[in-house]
Amino acid sequence: MSTGNDPQSQQELSETKGALDVLFTLREEFATWVEEAQDGVRKEELDNVYQHVLAMEEEYRRRRDELLKNSESSP
Repeated sequence: MSTGNDPQSQQELSETKGALDVLFTLREEFATWVEEAQDGVRKEELDNVYQHVLAMEEEYRRRRDELLKNSESSP
């Protein structure tokens, strides 16, 4: 991962923010589907995918925060 305000860092930050937007939308949709699921097995399957999306979102949030921290600390 690059650091600072170089074009590569800005591109990484932009891509990470875009991924977070997509993951947020997916999480919201899966949350709705989990709530609407009638069948217990289907609900469990959807919940597993929902939890995976949550974990991915958390990782991308961590990456974004790291990129932002590095860009603030560079000259």
